[in-house]
Amino acid sequence: MIITKALKHVCITTSMIMAASTVAFAADAGQATDSAVNVRKEANAGADVVGKIDKGSEYTVVGKSGDWYQISYEGENAFVSADYFELTKTDAVATGSSINVRKAPSASADSLGKLKEGQEVVVTGQSGDWYRIELDGETAYVSKDYISGDLLTKITSVASAATENAGQEIEDTYGVVTSSSGVKLRKEASMISIVLEVLPYGAEVNVDRVGQDWVRVVTDDGVKGYVSSEFLSVRKGERTTRSKDSSKGAEVVSFAKQYIGTPYVWGGTNLSKGVDCSGFVYAVMKNYGINLNRSSYSMVSNGVEVSKSDLQAGDLVFFNTGGNSGISHVGIYMGDGNYIHSTDGAAYGVTTTSLSSSYSANTYVTARRVIR
Repeated sequence: MIITKALKHVCITTSMIMAASTVAFAADAGQATDSAVNVRKEANAGADVVGKIDKGSEYTVVGKSGDWYQISYEGENAFVSADYFELTKTDAVATGSSINVRKAPSASADSLGKLKEGQEVVVTGQSGDWYRIELDGETAYVSKDYISGDLLTKITSVASAATENAGQEIEDTYGVVTSSSGVKLRKEASMISIVLEVLPYGAEVNVDRVGQDWVRVVTDDGVKGYVSSEFLSVRKGERTTRSKDSSKGAEVVSFAKQYIGTPYVWGGTNLSKGVDCSGFVYAVMKNYGINLNRSSYSMVSNGVEVSKSDLQAGDLVFFNTGGNSGISHVGIYMGDGNYIHSTDGAAYGVTTTSLSSSYSANTYVTARRVIR
């Protein structure tokens, strides 16, 4: 069932509408959190792809259906996976009378005014027990206890400016990404800020400011931005040497994860309708301009060999699943000991598996780095 704004208006009683001042309902909106996110005709991973949207691009949200957002795309309604799309703005209504609007997410913060019961507001984020709202062109906060809306639980989390500014500038410090799926580098210290790139698991960056919720970092390519402190380990001393190619590898992995659930089809290379193991890897890498041999046993001749201990996101991992000395299966390493692949086994189709699982550990042969 798709939740739409029509339902929102039905839920607001006549008395509440009459009590509130007239405020235009702004459209719900959200943005892609990764590059080349598929837009599909229907709310399922097997539906036809009608286009792609870039990370940070904002679209009107029409509703939500399960794990999918329904958006307005090129004049038509279409769907994007909630795994690669975040809600950045949604309409809500005040449910109590004389609700304090505060300058920061704290009961002791200065009051900027009050909301009337039934007054409509635009929520742009949540911080702890508070919603961040737009009020007369200003950013303000109200307690979650007195605000109601259909999509409020999906609104992105944010850090208040006061929290971030409490940080300190530091020297000779670097950070290491600790999230197995990588961490988004944002332009500002906010979950609704534009995503500049995705830093992969294990990536090292220079740190020049540390806050309670955000860390300001600079990549080896000179890109400055903010990452969540939850997914970055801040360390003192000399950095270790790592490949700069790993960030592109994380982007490749993020793209590949969109197709989890695509069925296994022998000889297939259609990422939406069906792929075999090498067809999946071939199609994913082709999207990034990397041309590989088509079969797993010939694909092993692409790229350069890397040891298992030096694997990075985007590396190809090869297996001998047939009991002979030849290569018979291939996948893409994701980081944190996991890989994504298309299998005709018990999981069937595109799925993720741990390299340490007994089957993978017993059949693993070698790895190749093709992202250079």
